[in-house]
Amino acid sequence: MERMLADRLPPTPQNFTLWYVYYSGQLPDLIRAIDLAGRDGKTPPQSLLDEFYKRFFTFDAEVQAIRETSEKARHALSRVLEQIGSVETETDRYGHTLTGFRGELDQPLTVGELRAMVAAIAAETAAIVERQARLQAHLQESSQQLAEIRVSLDTARREALTDGLTGIANRKAFDQALEDAIAEAGRESLPLSLLMIDIDHFKSFNDTHGHLIGDHVLKLVGRMLMECIKGRDTAARFGGEEFAIVLPRTPLASAMTVAEQVRSCVGARQIVNKARNANYGTISLSVGVAEYRPGEDAGSLIRRADQALYVAKRSGRNRVCADA
Repeated sequence: MERMLADRLPPTPQNFTLWYVYYSGQLPDLIRAIDLAGRDGKTPPQSLLDEFYKRFFTFDAEVQAIRETSEKARHALSRVLEQIGSVETETDRYGHTLTGFRGELDQPLTVGELRAMVAAIAAETAAIVERQARLQAHLQESSQQLAEIRVSLDTARREALTDGLTGIANRKAFDQALEDAIAEAGRESLPLSLLMIDIDHFKSFNDTHGHLIGDHVLKLVGRMLMECIKGRDTAARFGGEEFAIVLPRTPLASAMTVAEQVRSCVGARQIVNKARNANYGTISLSVGVAEYRPGEDAGSLIRRADQALYVAKRSGRNRVCADA
């Protein structure tokens, strides 16, 4: 409460939850995110705190999508089972009817009785064929509905793994990609490197030019990262103005080359607002690089890349430093 009062943050339940958990030490990732965002001694802006709350405390979008699509699928399948059950009942009745007719055929019949029986059999057969046709139509409709549900679920999953602003992988997708890359590196004795990237003086840039221009910069960096990677590599927004790149099957020396390419490509781009005919100059990146050590976990690899990033920041920014 003292922190919120000192920083003039609105006393909302979301802010209280955020800072309560921060000081309780329950979520190390949250503590790290807030400390990184406020490393210049300033409290992160409310917009970034809202993002942290959404990331760490709101209901998982993927789980929500699964629940919604599961309900739709349950409804569609219920309709199919209802139709099948109805046809099964009618088929049983048709079978019993034919059995009865067969019993009557064992008895002597007149021509008129035989003609009436054939007509009745034809009518029952036509009725069951019609019901089967209706079932086929319902099954086709339900199949289409289930196909649409599958597409919706796939879309929801992609969105759940994508950063809404930059369009690249989000923190959840990064965690998954890094875990997969570590598992592969350990299993097959392959190299693996990690880049931690931070936009230099981003908060000052944001304060000077506004959040809309700041968002434009984040999008630009995300796009440039995607242009600098290939194949199995994963570029992700780690949080705030910090990004990361997972480089499977890449030794430290090659990762340093990628890092320098990213830094130089972003640094060469002018930040321009064509609508206002305004040029905001350039931005620079600081990059920390670490290579996976056999047996270490994701947290350890991230910490070492982060430490290299801190060295780059302390050494004057706009540079690449490797973990010693």
